[in-house]
Amino acid sequence: MDWDAYEYHAPSGSWIAKDFAHGADFEHGLECIIDPDVVVGDGVRLGHRVHLAPGTRFGDDIEFADDCVTTGVCLLGDHVRVRTGSCISKSVIVDDWAFVAAGIMSSHTKNIYHGRPRAPKRQLITRFGYGCVIGSRTNTSAGITVAPGAIVGYGSHVVVDLDTPNGVYFNDPHPYATLQRVLGPDSPYYIEIPTDYEPRRFDPELLAKYLPYATP
Repeated sequence: MDWDAYEYHAPSGSWIAKDFAHGADFEHGLECIIDPDVVVGDGVRLGHRVHLAPGTRFGDDIEFADDCVTTGVCLLGDHVRVRTGSCISKSVIVDDWAFVAAGIMSSHTKNIYHGRPRAPKRQLITRFGYGCVIGSRTNTSAGITVAPGAIVGYGSHVVVDLDTPNGVYFNDPHPYATLQRVLGPDSPYYIEIPTDYEPRRFDPELLAKYLPYATP
């Protein structure tokens, strides 16, 4: 660790990189670590013991609760909420208005090539779609996509794409999330997806720097 790259914020006991860039109304809690090459927008609020790894990019109006971490290059859009103890892994994109509940674990690789020189090197991009809800204690495999407006139930295992907008998914009858029903406009849990909404994308320079083996 290059300690010269950080400044110590004594009132909170936090270490914050000198090149950290943030917008207006930024707040952080106690004992946070913000690594170099992290950029966040306006109205970002971090809880206690948050760690933001290099390559993290946040939009505007984000709540990132206590004990949440990022593990590398990731992208959160506007109006995102991430609750206590969740891990937003390297290569994950969280689109606008998504809600990530407590204790979520995401992943960025389908295979381990550590110590295995013949293994293929693959880094897959995962997407949580516009306005989706990821229930507490859900685990997501690398490279999956959760459709806009989808609701993923508590403790789900997401191993394939959940591709129905405003679909409700949980582990039944299989030990992985499958479609249970589709919410209509009359449901209070339905979310309208703007027709002109463009899903968030990684900047190509970030991909080249942090995800050299990425597969879109």
